Amino acid sequence: MSGTEAVIKISAVSPDIEQDCVDCAAHALFEKNLTEQTAIAQFMKRELDRKYGSIWHCIVGRQFGSYVSHDDKNFLYFFIGDCGFLIWATNAKPSKVVDLN
Repeated sequence: MSGTEAVIKISAVSPDIEQDCVDCAAHALFEKNLTEQTAIAQFMKRELDRKYGSIWHCIVGRQFGSYVSHDDKNFLYFFIGDCGFLIWATNAKPSKVVDLN
């Protein structure tokens, strides 16, 4: 991972959460060697839900548009290389969560 940087485009999270998100993305890309964007997003969402307890959402890709609602101070958009990461949280509780195989 030497020489690789995260470029923060928009940050409305605490510095600790920002660093955790970047570290989680780097872990998915460079240590777990995940290559499918959906697998990276799934890994990151589960890690953030576990660590911070809110309902986190994650979009990973090289090209996407978005228009989302999020809780105050729970939105982050950054790039590692040409891969974009859009992460936000809501406090809404799901009625049921089902793992997809």
